[in-house]
Amino acid sequence: MSADIRVDSASQHLEALCRFQPDRRPGSPGNRAATEYAAEVIARLGWKVTTPEFDCVDWDTDGGELLIAGVSVPITPSPYGLGAEATAPVRVLRRSADLERTDLSGAIVVLADSLAAEPLTPKKYPFYSSEEHSRIIQRLEAAEPAAVLAVTGKYPALCGALDPFPLIEDGDFAIPTGNVRPADAGPLLGEEDEQASLAIRSERRQARAQNVIAVRGNQCDRITVAAHIDTKPGTPGAVDNAAGVVVLFLLAEKLADADPPIGVELLIVNGEDHYGAPGELDWLAANEGRLDDIRLFLNIDGAGYRGGGSAYSTYNLDLAVECHVESVFATKPSLMQGPDFYQSDHAIFAMQGRPAMAITTELVDEMLDELFHAPTDTPDQVDVTLLLDISDAVADLITMWPPSE
Repeated sequence: MSADIRVDSASQHLEALCRFQPDRRPGSPGNRAATEYAAEVIARLGWKVTTPEFDCVDWDTDGGELLIAGVSVPITPSPYGLGAEATAPVRVLRRSADLERTDLSGAIVVLADSLAAEPLTPKKYPFYSSEEHSRIIQRLEAAEPAAVLAVTGKYPALCGALDPFPLIEDGDFAIPTGNVRPADAGPLLGEEDEQASLAIRSERRQARAQNVIAVRGNQCDRITVAAHIDTKPGTPGAVDNAAGVVVLFLLAEKLADADPPIGVELLIVNGEDHYGAPGELDWLAANEGRLDDIRLFLNIDGAGYRGGGSAYSTYNLDLAVECHVESVFATKPSLMQGPDFYQSDHAIFAMQGRPAMAITTELVDEMLDELFHAPTDTPDQVDVTLLLDISDAVADLITMWPPSE
């Protein structure tokens, strides 16, 4: 197949994935349609495809606002948070000590300054916990305020281009939550105990979603190539991460008529951008006791961003595999070795000392700041030729296995 035809096909898949409405958040109709589309694309190429289902939390919102001293303040509801209708006094907390000495019962609590400096880890997040974050969450829930609002700006490292970033993004948090940009927060930070009326129009509900898993060859000795298909609410998710899924489509096509010397698993994981990582947890549970069968876990996330090349990083590889990766990827000028990148599904492998790789953009900081998790992450932000280079390099990595000792 010519390069032009492959570019056209990849572009069509990218556009299709970004059209599913309202977005591809797990549990939503758009997410279901996207995973069914992905399963059909790969199955048509002759791969054995399964779509194991799992439970998750879905969420919708129609915005929010707060009226205080005759001024309307726009509220951005926290993803997966509860809705609220409340008229109550405002209590502003700026330091951790304020949590202990202030009566918060029934109040609209506003967190600012050091208490709203970074996103709080979800209560049941499976891969990391913070004692300080847990203490803040526990204190807030025990105090039973009417709602919690946070004055936040941007936090690109974890929240991309979102402004304001959600301080609390947690479907298990028992209090309605929202966020306010500093430029809008003046009326909230004034006189203590000012009465305010708050409306957060959000709904949280139980849902089902599915991973897409395609396999060829011996799965007891395999390379797993992964990309997440889900998005944050409200973004088309082109770079993050329809582009990664398109790489898996291209790879599936590239290997369709090949006879790889090692088993291959294509894992379209669902929920990397969800607070609870439900798809990754479901896949890990299904592979409990069998992760040693995976010779390499290669994850693609945030690749294809226009204006730069692609960056790969490696974790816990033995010398032969490291040399094999460097040799194969050196044939593609658009691929270069970059810094460690832990914000995706390969991180659990890397942190457990298992062999892993990540492929993203060389312009990670720019991408995070300008479009990650935002409505601006549209297909025109993707250079599809970069996706072809990645798929070709990964196909060579697999078909030229095992590495020379």
